Amino acid sequence: MSTLENEIRMLSELMDQEVRGYRLIIEALDQEAECLKHGDIDSLLEVVKGIESHTTDLQRLQGPIEASLHAAFKALGVDAEKRTFSRLTDDLPPDHRVKIKSFYHTLNELRERVRLTNERNKRFIREHVTFLSDLTSLIIRPVVEDPCYPNRGKPRTTVSLPYALNREV
Repeated sequence: MSTLENEIRMLSELMDQEVRGYRLIIEALDQEAECLKHGDIDSLLEVVKGIESHTTDLQRLQGPIEASLHAAFKALGVDAEKRTFSRLTDDLPPDHRVKIKSFYHTLNELRERVRLTNERNKRFIREHVTFLSDLTSLIIRPVVEDPCYPNRGKPRTTVSLPYALNREV
C-alpha cells in the first residue's frame, strides 16, 4: 500500500469519526429540545454535559485531521501555498476522490444541521426567558387598570404591561 493510500485511509477514518461526532451532537441537541419543552432541568444538564463532551472530542480530532491532510498533500507533492481541500480532491485518484468529497459534503450538511438545531433551541430559551420575565414583572408590579369612571381630582397611576401581556387591542 502506498503512502498516499495510507494517508487517505487515515484521513477517511478521521473524517468518519468526525461524522459520528456530529451525529452524536445532533442527537443530543434534539434531546436538549425535548428537555426544554418538558422543563426537565436535571436531564437538560446531563444533555448539555454530553454536548460539551462531544464538542471537545471533535476539537481533539482537528489536529490529527490537519496532520493527515498535510501528509496527503506531501504524498501528492503539492506546494504548501496551493493546499486547499478542492486541490486535494482534484489531485486524488478517482476512487479516493469520490469518498473524500462525500465525507466533505456530509460534514458540511451535518455542521449546518447542528447550527440550525442549536439556533432553534436558543430561540426557544430566549422566548421562554422573555415569558418568565414578563410573568415575574406582573407578579412584582401588579397591573393597575383604569377604572371606568375615574375619581375626579386624583392623579391616575398606571403601570405599563409587559409587551407579551399587553391588553390593548
